[in-house]
Amino acid sequence: MSNRIDQENLFQLVEDLKDGLVGYSTDTKVDNFTDIEYRRIRKILLNADNLVDKVPEFVKKYRSMDEFWGFIKDEVATYAGRRKYLGEAFNPLLDYLEYNNSSVVMDYEDLGVIGAGGFGEVRRYRHKLLEIDFAIKLYSPIFPQDGDRNLERFFREAKILFKLSHPNIIRIYDVGILNGTPFIRMELFDGKDLNKVLKDYGRFPLDKALILIIEIAYALKHAHSLGIVHRDLRPSNIMIARPKQVRLIDFGLGIFLENELTSRLTKTGHNVAGGHYTAPELIENPRLIDPQTDIYSLGAVWFNLITGQTPAGSNIRQTLYSIEGITEDIAEIILKCLDDRTTRYKFIDDLLVELRSIKETIL
Repeated sequence: MSNRIDQENLFQLVEDLKDGLVGYSTDTKVDNFTDIEYRRIRKILLNADNLVDKVPEFVKKYRSMDEFWGFIKDEVATYAGRRKYLGEAFNPLLDYLEYNNSSVVMDYEDLGVIGAGGFGEVRRYRHKLLEIDFAIKLYSPIFPQDGDRNLERFFREAKILFKLSHPNIIRIYDVGILNGTPFIRMELFDGKDLNKVLKDYGRFPLDKALILIIEIAYALKHAHSLGIVHRDLRPSNIMIARPKQVRLIDFGLGIFLENELTSRLTKTGHNVAGGHYTAPELIENPRLIDPQTDIYSLGAVWFNLITGQTPAGSNIRQTLYSIEGITEDIAEIILKCLDDRTTRYKFIDDLLVELRSIKETIL
């Protein structure tokens, strides 16, 4: 199949074929759809190696509109039944074309891997015409079990991410399937993840840590206002660059995160998906969607920023108060973020009130 026929045009061709056959078999006229057009579209679809197994069997078998009519009038007795039958026959192909994005291959140059993690890898792609670079995250696994249902959910959840529009959250531009692998195309941010920064420069001074935490809290406030919970906030999902630029990444992991949590919990019973950055209740129930889990993770990140440790064991309070220059206000806010969910901050707005207050006193 020629690359001149892009994914959008293929989708429209299949729509035209479906509508033309529905009209032909239900006496509903479809302008400009003739036997010649049927043969043309059929040839295109049958020559596309990645589509042929999804093309309805009757299209593969019947080479003309007359042959198709001989089939459909015997297969389904009523006009309404034929419309329903044809819709169901073409939906798998239309869904595949909607979710698969061959333009990534045709319009982009792959510039290599720029990051990798438990849920896949991130590659840098350059748009050949626009000469703009984007980051494309290719997710794994590829849903080997209950694949169709999980894939449908992935796209449903990914669609929600387009609502996110905040200077401290990576911008999402596109989602799709590339060679059987779900992907998200997003803003390319030339920075380092917080893990790398901590490794290179060590723990943060109290004032710089507070500024960063406030920026992240505002990003979470925006997401939570849209009903979106990150659920995997940790240093590796926080990107920073000079001057004072911050981006949160990996919103909407959905089924990936839940599979990872469940898998590791089954195997080890502890230390799952971000380890001590993950709220205990999320470990217990990987499907939980609750803003309080992000507040816990934010507190854990803050603890790590100023202590160089993760909040583990029974010495969290002692560790915090051993930091030179720590104030009671800062220590108690962090501890409240890490508290049991019954006494933890319920909403990010409640936390922001206190963060703004201590910012005025120490900066």
